Amino acid sequence: MRSTLAVLFLSLSLSIASGYTVEVSGESQHGSVGSILDDPFSITVYDSLGHPVPGVPVDFAVDSEEGSITAPFTGTDPVILEGDTSSGDIDGLRLTTGADGVAAVSLKLGNETHNNVVEGVAFLPDGSEFCADYSALGIDLKEILFQVIGGLAIFLLGMRMMSESLQRVAGDRMRSILKRMTDNRLLGLMAGALVTAVIQSSSATSVIAVSFVNSGLMVLRQAVGVIIGANIGTTITGQLIAFKVMTYAFPMIAVGFALLAFARNRRTQFWGRALVGLGMIFLGMTLMKGVLEPLKSSMAVKEFFMNFSSNPLLAIFAGTLLTAIIQSSSATVGLTMTLAGAGLISLQGAVYLVLGDNIGTTVTAQLSAIGGSRAARQTAMAHTMFNVLGAVYMGILIANPNGFVLNFFRSTSGDSLRQVANAHSIFNLFNALIFLPLVPLLARVCRWIVPDRKEEVSEEIELHLDDHLLDSPALAIDNLERELVKMADYAGDTVSLATKYFLTGASRPEKIMSMEDRVDYMQRDMTIYASKLFQRDLDQELSLKLPVIIHSINDIERVSDHAVNMVEARDRIKGDITKQSGFFPEAAVEVTALVHGMFEEVVKALATHDREASRSVLAYEERINSLEDRAKRLYAESLNREERLGDMTGLVLLDFIDYCERIGDHLTNVAQSLLGGGFWHGTDDIT
Repeated sequence: MRSTLAVLFLSLSLSIASGYTVEVSGESQHGSVGSILDDPFSITVYDSLGHPVPGVPVDFAVDSEEGSITAPFTGTDPVILEGDTSSGDIDGLRLTTGADGVAAVSLKLGNETHNNVVEGVAFLPDGSEFCADYSALGIDLKEILFQVIGGLAIFLLGMRMMSESLQRVAGDRMRSILKRMTDNRLLGLMAGALVTAVIQSSSATSVIAVSFVNSGLMVLRQAVGVIIGANIGTTITGQLIAFKVMTYAFPMIAVGFALLAFARNRRTQFWGRALVGLGMIFLGMTLMKGVLEPLKSSMAVKEFFMNFSSNPLLAIFAGTLLTAIIQSSSATVGLTMTLAGAGLISLQGAVYLVLGDNIGTTVTAQLSAIGGSRAARQTAMAHTMFNVLGAVYMGILIANPNGFVLNFFRSTSGDSLRQVANAHSIFNLFNALIFLPLVPLLARVCRWIVPDRKEEVSEEIELHLDDHLLDSPALAIDNLERELVKMADYAGDTVSLATKYFLTGASRPEKIMSMEDRVDYMQRDMTIYASKLFQRDLDQELSLKLPVIIHSINDIERVSDHAVNMVEARDRIKGDITKQSGFFPEAAVEVTALVHGMFEEVVKALATHDREASRSVLAYEERINSLEDRAKRLYAESLNREERLGDMTGLVLLDFIDYCERIGDHLTNVAQSLLGGGFWHGTDDIT
């Protein structure tokens, strides 16, 4: 180990000048800031016969902002040429070679991570000069760690701000693009690439795709196309970084802050946040590059990074692990580009790390699929397989550091940052072209890995409220609205069974009670999800829309409560009401049909925002109100005449009609909120 370090930290060179041979040593060392190097910087002079030459003047001068010459010295007649003798900070010193022909000085490293440079000049007896430059790296490990972690944190914060802001600006359009452009594989790929390029987050696009599959808005093949496209879109971040606009980081932050602080339009404010985020991305890159770049002057540090990154398995694993931890492939690609730009890793090592980044970003989709449907888990598996298989074959193709693939990447630019960015883009584009025709096969393999089980059809329904979408409020509200459709449909089934049980006694009351409990759980889960959304920074439109959705959730839950009332009312009557004659039995059958029709239109209106369906709900409500008014009038008149209509059966049937009317009121509230474009225009009634 000691011999290895000696080779790394100590270099020897020979020079022949006018019959004299000069040997230098001590080059390319490194140590902790403020410490004295273990090995001195030395110059040894020999004559033509190889004998040491004493009495040769040698000047040593610090040629950098950091470091100072210090004792012990080797040689004779030391003369301080520059510096403060009292403090011991010597910037220039003249020595004369001793009997062994050696003149040497020690170097005290500066107090910051920096390359310390010392120039040595030997004035040979024949009047010629020999010059040697020594460099040593002072390393402040704490400063490096803090600055890299801080720079990475600023980068991540900038990515988050920019991504979230762009999602707020383009959330609805992004959602509609993904819904409309996934009919075939090519359109799905284009949609995934476009959306990811806009929102600057492949993880968000992947989570959206998994969420859509979970909700039945996409099938597996469509989602795979979107995910493949997302891998292309995410390379835009690297391309932006490669433009080297780091000098504009502070102006971007300043302009963005001005828009954020002084713009009155909410949309403009989000554009300001996006610009601040972009500036912070470049600021984080600048901080990381500033502290890492000096490290390339140390051969030991450089060889460590080179050896580490050139090990395929180690580099890919490191990229995967880091991306999985920080949940941002763009950040790890940015860090990789910083290392490459600082000359600490080769292009081959950078590509290995990028391949690991691609694998690590699939962790987000896997997490979002936990607890989801099998189709959602199959989609996440397709994402993982696509990136892993791509990393495997590309890792093999770049195994030769001077092979065709790496030389092709090098030919795209003379700049190391751009080479890494181009390699990232070219690989993902090439990978997409390979796998796009294989999407059906990939889907079948994923179904084999995560098989579809033939389970008994359950009458229960599960909500899929994806917490990963909370960072994109527009998409989270879309998720909430989709689940509200499920809740309304399920509540409609509950009421349908309750009306059937009341009229005929045919259904099982315990099943109806169980379904009503399930609706209560849905209300609880959706309300909790909505409360999490309220904690986000919502724009004005979403802030007004969310309370109306919560009101609709509560209306749907109240509907199922009336189903319980119907079950309980059945105990007060006997027989099959549908087979009885008279106004009240016939009215009960008629109002049941009206409620069922009303539910169908409400579910349709919630699912499609169809205004005609909402208007149909209001028309049903008028008919139910009219029927109830007539029933109340006839019942009151019958009491006065002491007719049979006024008996217990008539009273129970009147209560049933009243329950249906109250159900109609709640459904009318939902329809009116849809007709009002998300603003509340209904009554606040309703018990």
